[in-house]
Amino acid sequence: MDSLQDLILPTVAAFTLPGLVAWALARRHGLGVFWASLIAGAVVMVYGWLVSRPDIAADAAGQRVLLIYFVLLPGFMSLVLGAIVGAWQHRMRMAL
Repeated sequence: MDSLQDLILPTVAAFTLPGLVAWALARRHGLGVFWASLIAGAVVMVYGWLVSRPDIAADAAGQRVLLIYFVLLPGFMSLVLGAIVGAWQHRMRMAL
């Protein structure tokens, strides 16, 4: 990843695909998918915190920052928001 243009396709994919999958699963299985997405996000974040050491080179740190803010964060937000919308639709469908 040499520039921000190399991040366009991964960012779009990270923002749409996890959200669609979480939405479809939560619509079928309910609120458990939301909690599973939060747990998965917490595990990934703890792993990232352990791996991100301050003694890495500036180039590697810059690449990690780009990866975190342009791919991982949108993917996690998409996952959680898709699970919320799907669980809400599941709950509304069960109420009818």
